[in-house]
Amino acid sequence: MQGTDIVEELLTLQEIDHRILKIEDELESLGGEVAGLRETVETLEAQVARIRAEVEEAEGRVRQFHRAVEAGRATLKRLEARSVAVANMQQHLAVRSETDTARRNLRAAEDDQLDAMQDVETARGALRAAEAELGEATAQMAERSTAVEGLRTTLEGDLQHCGVSRRTQESRLDRRALQLYRTAGGGGRQAALAELTVDGVCGRCYTAIPKQQQTEIRARRHLAICEGCGIILYPGSLA
Repeated sequence: MQGTDIVEELLTLQEIDHRILKIEDELESLGGEVAGLRETVETLEAQVARIRAEVEEAEGRVRQFHRAVEAGRATLKRLEARSVAVANMQQHLAVRSETDTARRNLRAAEDDQLDAMQDVETARGALRAAEAELGEATAQMAERSTAVEGLRTTLEGDLQHCGVSRRTQESRLDRRALQLYRTAGGGGRQAALAELTVDGVCGRCYTAIPKQQQTEIRARRHLAICEGCGIILYPGSLA
């Protein structure tokens, strides 16, 4: 195989490798997108669970203060009944003092109950909003996951096709040319070939190429390696 033919075959192989890398990057991006949506849903689920706990805690305080109010009303009723049966001023003052204390305790319990009821309403409102947001995020994740699976299937098919094309293209190259390509391209993870510019420098690292080597590259006699970066050089007319 002539030098120009080898370079053309290597350029074709490089195009296939670039396509493979692009597909792999797209697949990774799709995976990251779905993972991000799933993380959002999980975060919202945790938020909903936390707010539900707050609602339950507030409802528990409402029940607690309700019992305190009921007990306070019963105590006040009992003291009012006692005040009718007092025998002297000393007993009257004692019952009156207890009654005043019972009224203060009842008002405090009623205030606490109202505060707890307000906390319940606030928490329930926050819960409704969080559940709505969770529902939207879950639906979005389900919809996008379906679309992503379709894209993934297509890309995986393209990747398989590229793999077949790559193996076919590799079979067209001799061992030395293929080894040079793999070394220069890091196993296909980066460009293995670069143009020799019109100024006579490497298209990757811009190292100046000796005149004699420039002539050989442009004459397409054999593969030429840049001494600066190790990339395979080819004349720009082959791009």
